[in-house]
Amino acid sequence: MDLTETEISTKQIFSGRIVDLSVKTIRLPNGETATREVVKHQPAAAAIAVNNKQEMLLVEQWREPIKELTLEIPAGLIDKKDASPLDAMKRELNEEGGYHADYWEPITEFYSSPGFTDEKLYLFYCDTLTKVTDKLPLDDDEFLTGHWYNLEELKRLISQGKIVDAKTLYAMSVWENMLLTGANTKE
Repeated sequence: MDLTETEISTKQIFSGRIVDLSVKTIRLPNGETATREVVKHQPAAAAIAVNNKQEMLLVEQWREPIKELTLEIPAGLIDKKDASPLDAMKRELNEEGGYHADYWEPITEFYSSPGFTDEKLYLFYCDTLTKVTDKLPLDDDEFLTGHWYNLEELKRLISQGKIVDAKTLYAMSVWENMLLTGANTKE
């Protein structure tokens, strides 16, 4: 069976700085019609940033949609001024963590929640970190603090429900697999 849905029409509901919302009428594989609420979202970059003690950097910040402080890997939108997702991530690591990395490795690209949004994230691994002397300022509406955690501490935070961000949970799983398989060996 062909599972492809065919768009019949689209109605723009909202257009914002980061997201656009539309309602689409689609034809289902069985010929019936349905609606889909779709959020178009700017792409973003995120990093598994690991120091020489084998600890991962997480940033703590308030997230208004869930009205909680969260612990997340450094990440941010890819701006028009960024030449690439990696350039965006290097900027974010400087802004959010105050670090520069000598080693970068692209890990994967994934969608945060493809059932309703096209938000694409580019995940990188970086290490050989040094504090920057030319720290970039955070965005005007951004307030956060950085914390370092080893893998066992991260697992404990997950079991306590302290890490609820999907990209961070995914990144931790990737990092644990890298440690187990030795996949982050440099040439």
